[in-house]
Amino acid sequence: MIDATGSVKIGDFGVSRKLRTGEICYEQCGTPAYIAPELLGRKGYSGFVADLWSAGVCLYAMIVGSVPFKASTIS
Repeated sequence: MIDATGSVKIGDFGVSRKLRTGEICYEQCGTPAYIAPELLGRKGYSGFVADLWSAGVCLYAMIVGSVPFKASTIS
């Protein structure tokens, strides 16, 4: 999102969770095309690595006009 002064802002639409330092998260939520590989592989993650993956997919989709990975099923 971009505010009135042209600054880029990151927004969350209600799906978030606070992790403690060192805590590993295994939960999956969101659109499958944007989910990081470690979540799909049920390996879990700590910190912001999955968020960075999703941000990269968003950037790719904005530049190219399509998500980088597509499948006919979710499994």
